[in-house]
Amino acid sequence: MTHIEEAVRIVSDPDLQGLAKRGTLFEYLSGQSDRGLAASVECLLETDDYRIAEYVGQYLEVTPNASAEKERAAVRLRQEPKLARGAARLVPWLSTATLNGFIADYVNDAELKAHLSSVIFSIGAFRPELLRPFADLDHPMAAKAMLAGAPDEVADSLARKWRSDEDDEDDPWDTLVSLALIRTDHALEIIGSLRDELDDPADWITLVELAGGLPDSEQKAGYWPAQLAFLAEGGKSEHKVGGSTSGDVPICHICSVPAVHLLTLSASALPFSLSNNPSFYWYACDCGEMDSATVRIADGERTVYYGPKGPADPAISLTPGQLSLTLEKHPNQVGVSLKAAPSQSLNQVGGLPRWVDPDIHPRCPECGLAMPFVASVGGRDTPVGRIAVEGIVYCFWCDGCCVSSTKFQE
Repeated sequence: MTHIEEAVRIVSDPDLQGLAKRGTLFEYLSGQSDRGLAASVECLLETDDYRIAEYVGQYLEVTPNASAEKERAAVRLRQEPKLARGAARLVPWLSTATLNGFIADYVNDAELKAHLSSVIFSIGAFRPELLRPFADLDHPMAAKAMLAGAPDEVADSLARKWRSDEDDEDDPWDTLVSLALIRTDHALEIIGSLRDELDDPADWITLVELAGGLPDSEQKAGYWPAQLAFLAEGGKSEHKVGGSTSGDVPICHICSVPAVHLLTLSASALPFSLSNNPSFYWYACDCGEMDSATVRIADGERTVYYGPKGPADPAISLTPGQLSLTLEKHPNQVGVSLKAAPSQSLNQVGGLPRWVDPDIHPRCPECGLAMPFVASVGGRDTPVGRIAVEGIVYCFWCDGCCVSSTKFQE
């Protein structure tokens, strides 16, 4: 049986529904040589089933690198409108020429808009500059996507709009969030100037951090260059995900289940400068009551802040064994202005957080300063398994104090 025949069998199985079809197809592909890369491309080149295009596109989205193979698949999907949605998952790896082709199809052919809407959404997330020549693009998320890195005149216009209340249909807070999401130096400067004009100081802090600054220091809110991050087998990189934990850790105040190791980044293997290896922890229970975990690791000792602590359980892990995190450069270095979608957004190291809902950065319990964003990871099916969280864990790090803090959104 060929790969495409097996894929057809899986998506046509009446005993499998929705996510079960996708999970079974993922399991099949991950069991092939090269973790299913060649089999996935074969399926996308041969299928006429939109479900296969979508599911295999999702599989390739969590498979690192392979730009040439993904480009080849996307070019074929573009030729079949009913399959084109699967190409949305491949956007970070596609050439400018191919992406411009999708945009031209969307702009010039009204009948293709429904098929290409997801592709345009992804282009807005990862390559917003390509949409900017089409400022009046008929797409519900285009204007929001084009905020990232927008010209200074857009930032000035939003600031005037907020100060004059010239559009009563928009929430003034939403206008300020849009200004912050531009994330240029000019937009950050405008946000900084609003400190005495906002009634709630916490609002100003949230906006400054969202715009890429920290309110209490000259440090940026993240590290650059931003990287896409992918789960891989243990030992594939120096960055470690999951695995067993020992020593004292935070424990859930509801069920007393201990937190476990989530992620440790190797400072020497990062494309930006850190002096220490950030290490992060998260809860393995299903209570859903915990929204942060703050830990200091220095001189071989682990200090837990802001809640109960207890001994780790080495038998508990958020992953199927210890995995790795491999990195490749994010195509959007400004920061994605569209909200994150839990269980769909890609993992990230560096850059600025793509929040589900804008939030403030944690404060370091040692020095009291706001902590820069370092990474975000979530629970998605991948060729090597998944992290057992049902949302996104955002990871912050105070390098001078060796303090990590995680925040959770879903």
